[in-house]
This record gives sequence, C-alpha cells and structure tokens, in this order.
Amino acid sequence: MELDTCFKYLEFVHAECERHLADGVVEDDELFQLIIEFNRFQEHIKRSDLPEELKSKIAKVEFNYTRKKVKRNAVYMLLAFVTVGTWAYVAMLRQQRNRIRTLEDIKHDMNSLSMHMRMNYT
Repeated sequence: MELDTCFKYLEFVHAECERHLADGVVEDDELFQLIIEFNRFQEHIKRSDLPEELKSKIAKVEFNYTRKKVKRNAVYMLLAFVTVGTWAYVAMLRQQRNRIRTLEDIKHDMNSLSMHMRMNYT
C-alpha cells in the first residue's frame, strides 16, 4: 500500500463518519461496518512497505464497541414492561449516545492520523 492510498482511505473513513453523524442516528450495523473495514485496513498496513512509525501508529488505533454492550437481558425486559416502555426509551437513547460517541472517536482518530501523515510524510 502506498502513502497516498493510505491517506485517501483515512479521508474516506472520516467522510463516512461525517455522513453518519449528519443525520443524528447511528445504527449498530453502520458502526460495525466501519470498524470491520478499519480492521481490514490495519491488516493491509501491516503487510505494506510504509514507514514503521506510521504502521505502529495505525496499529495502536482500536475501537471498543461490541454488541455485548447493547445486549438486553431479562431484568431490562422486566423494567421496560413495568415502566411501560419508559425505561426502554431511556436505554435506547443511552445506546444511541454511545454509538455517536464511538463514531466521533473514529472520526477524531482518522483526522489525527491524516494530520500526522500530512505533517510527517508529505
């Protein structure tokens, strides 16, 4: 992989984050797709001829968002039933906030990597 391709990919992920954040609703599938794509990108970077400093900087980026965080259990369902859905709505808002925060983190990391590349490799 060349430096230019790497830069374009980081810009693409940043733009995708902007696009998903623009509508205010972030779905798990959108978030997971970006994370999976970035993990593939990291694998390509490991095998590339890019400078080792850049490889290690990209390898350090990780996103800690899993479906386990949004798993619903029996207590959740009981609370949702007892509170006539109010608890479910509050939990859904918290979930959405976590997704948005994760997407903003991805966007920030891509921007930081792009800036690092611009400053040190162009």
